[in-house]
Amino acid sequence: MPWGSAIRKVRGGKTVKVEVRVEEGTIREVVISGDFFAYPPEAIEELERALKGVSVEEAASVVRSFEGRVQVVGASLKDFEELLMEAARHAEESAPKGESP
Repeated sequence: MPWGSAIRKVRGGKTVKVEVRVEEGTIREVVISGDFFAYPPEAIEELERALKGVSVEEAASVVRSFEGRVQVVGASLKDFEELLMEAARHAEESAPKGESP
């Protein structure tokens, strides 16, 4: 089960990293980290939990569903969404040949 990651210094000046494990097009694990701040602090963990078991295609809408529920300082939910999709792409590309991404 391949992992993918993406890291970027975002417009707000903070660094955001997303690591994701994808199996057969479904997110099995995800970690969002960086030097940004989120209020309430537990919202990032809630987002990570909400993404588990979701198809890669549906992941962006799950991230967008957190608009209004979390305030991110130094980054944005759009940054999370873009990095999540990039990390998922990396995970699918690193899947061994013959294994479904």
